[in-house]
Amino acid sequence: MCRLLAWHSSAPLTAEQVIIPDSNRLAELSRVHCDGWGFAELSESGRIMTVMGPEPAHESSQFAHVTQDVATRNGIVHLRWATGDLAVSLANTHPFTAQTPFGDVAFVHNGYIPEPDELVPDIDDDLVAAFRGETDSERYFGLFTTELRHEGGDIISALRRTTKRLSDQAYTSINAMVLTTTHLAVLCQHKPENRPLDEDEDYFHLNWGVERGVISAWSMGVRPHAGMREPLENGTILLIDTRSGDYDIFPVV
Repeated sequence: MCRLLAWHSSAPLTAEQVIIPDSNRLAELSRVHCDGWGFAELSESGRIMTVMGPEPAHESSQFAHVTQDVATRNGIVHLRWATGDLAVSLANTHPFTAQTPFGDVAFVHNGYIPEPDELVPDIDDDLVAAFRGETDSERYFGLFTTELRHEGGDIISALRRTTKRLSDQAYTSINAMVLTTTHLAVLCQHKPENRPLDEDEDYFHLNWGVERGVISAWSMGVRPHAGMREPLENGTILLIDTRSGDYDIFPVV
């Protein structure tokens, strides 16, 4: 299980600038969510660039550099807390990426999907061959990317189809953030009845807000002092245009 942050800004900002006055929270949260970190940005040239590491973020000079010095208009940060016996390794670290006919895609996930290998028959063969790790998150990403291809690059349709395919799974959460060359999408979809009893009731809740020309979304705990925030309702998708900043919220079903 993990912590997530995504943003679109009218001017390039670092992750720490986005979450002011909670600039140290990502490093603090990584003392628990300590099994790796990842960052994705949409560069000015239209390519998605990623940086990640398997070490705790608060111990990583590279993480400090990325969050303090790398400014972007569209970005995602992921802090990993490994589920079960899944290895702490670079191969299992988010974000997961792929090239599609519609451009680059980066993806991060918070939650757990049991029996993820059951998804493999529904994933395009080339995506299965490209798997670099063993996580349920990467299989989830493979399923989403397959649906994205089949839906002609329509992120909302692809997320809806993916969510429908997973509806019978006893997942805790399939909260996800997707960055493409044209859109930033945030899916809030979790099953409260499957939440681990040792986690707070709001552990899988997501918030979002618009402030100072920045649209951001985040996991609980990332921005406790955010000035403008509201819940992203369970069963909804926040979709942001990476160029204009126009946004809307769509139901999953």
